Amino acid sequence: MKHLCYSTKLFFLLLLLAGCSVKRPTAQENLNSIKRLSQLLQHKSKGIEPREAEDLAKSSILYAQRLAHDYKVVAPPLWQNTLVNLGFKKRGLCYEWANDLWGYLNAKHYKSLELYYIGANIGSYFEHNAIAVSAKGEGIKKSIVLDAWRNSGKLYFIEIDKDEKYDWKKRGN
Repeated sequence: MKHLCYSTKLFFLLLLLAGCSVKRPTAQENLNSIKRLSQLLQHKSKGIEPREAEDLAKSSILYAQRLAHDYKVVAPPLWQNTLVNLGFKKRGLCYEWANDLWGYLNAKHYKSLELYYIGANIGSYFEHNAIAVSAKGEGIKKSIVLDAWRNSGKLYFIEIDKDEKYDWKKRGN
């Protein structure tokens, strides 16, 4: 590599980084995830309308995958961040995933569900953003995290108090 020009070295570096493609879930994997998230929502509160739980599950899982396609995502997420921060990709930082998913779901005007914009490690280099959902009026402590960034477009969801990776706080939106 000693005799290669700078642009050739950069090309090989980008090829290496871009080679970590994201595997799209199968239709059956999507159906399983939609069912699990819908059931988790309904189990969390009797106040959640089953049709809304299913719609939110389907919408959030499939929209996260659409965002991954639109962002031309590479894995792991920190590679995506690096490429965005260096200007090689336009979007794909955690707050962009959260903003886009928030806007998409919020436009559905669910009657029995409430969305929250959440953050962890706020103000630090490792700040992370996502959204959470609960039954209307039950608050963030009884919510489920919806994190599209964490698995590069394969929606990660978990009860907020069981997420051992992040200490989530409600943010203004």
